[in-house]
Amino acid sequence: MPTEDQKSIFRLALGVTGVFALGLFLGWPLAVVGAVFTALFLQAPAALPLAAFGKLFVFSIGLMFIAFLLSSVFAPYPVVFLILVAIGIILSFTWSVSGAGVLPGVIALMGALMIPNLVLQSQDLALVLVFWIPLNLLFAGFISTLMFVLIPAEPQTAAQKKADAPPDYDPFRRIVRMSLVTVPFAMAFFVSGASALLVLFFVALLSQQLAAMPSMGKTVAKSMLTANLLGAAVSIVCYEINVIAPVILTPILLSLFVCFSLGALGKSKIPLAAAAGSALTTVLIVYGGSIAPFSDEADVKSITRVLQVASAAFFVIVAYVIVDEFWPERKRELAH
Repeated sequence: MPTEDQKSIFRLALGVTGVFALGLFLGWPLAVVGAVFTALFLQAPAALPLAAFGKLFVFSIGLMFIAFLLSSVFAPYPVVFLILVAIGIILSFTWSVSGAGVLPGVIALMGALMIPNLVLQSQDLALVLVFWIPLNLLFAGFISTLMFVLIPAEPQTAAQKKADAPPDYDPFRRIVRMSLVTVPFAMAFFVSGASALLVLFFVALLSQQLAAMPSMGKTVAKSMLTANLLGAAVSIVCYEINVIAPVILTPILLSLFVCFSLGALGKSKIPLAAAAGSALTTVLIVYGGSIAPFSDEADVKSITRVLQVASAAFFVIVAYVIVDEFWPERKRELAH
């Protein structure tokens, strides 16, 4: 394995496990979100520039407060509330597609989905989330930058940068496609009165991962389904080990092992390699959410969380396949 790949695996394993462990020791709200953010940062080939991270942090603070205020004002008016949620989702994809990237898009979707849902449960808890999502982002950014300092990445070559360039696509069509996938799920989730907050976080992440992929229809769906099945299986195994050895060192060692294993899988040449990154975020959300729940989700067993996430993944992926069949992605039309 190339030296740079080995460095990347060590950065990912140490950084994610560090945030995961501190979250368990200190018990801060939704620490699993911080671990997922760290994983997303550390899967990049280089550290996010300080100026870009500063803008992302300020954006997250402003967005969460706006989402909280609008949700609080319109919560008594269900129809208007749901329309605003739908508009928020569409604006999130518009922001992401305009060049903001996957992580800002995920944060925008969190503001459009998670804050309104929690406002309906408890405004006090929603306010906690308003502060802690940006703080989780800040901590994840600090740890990931520290990892890149301690384990430096080699400069990217021109060929690598070209390979990392996003594919050419019709931005309006992509926004419509992903809105048709995510808005129906959100409407069904809110109307049913569901309150599994981490499921909404998972859907925000999955929607952005699908949106960031080039149009490959069923190939993308198969890859994402494989990733989520792999992540769910690993989560159940980790949870059962945790039941056998219920000490705080167990989840920390499991996190380290899973990060090393999936990190190495992602750098390998086998067919499952493409699913490793998404599988890792699924494990963090399902397993992390089971041992460190939030809101009224206390004592949620891993199998329950797996079923919740699996249902959400199935809904979103099937919707993606249907939309891709009738409204496939196409390249941007050049002006004559």
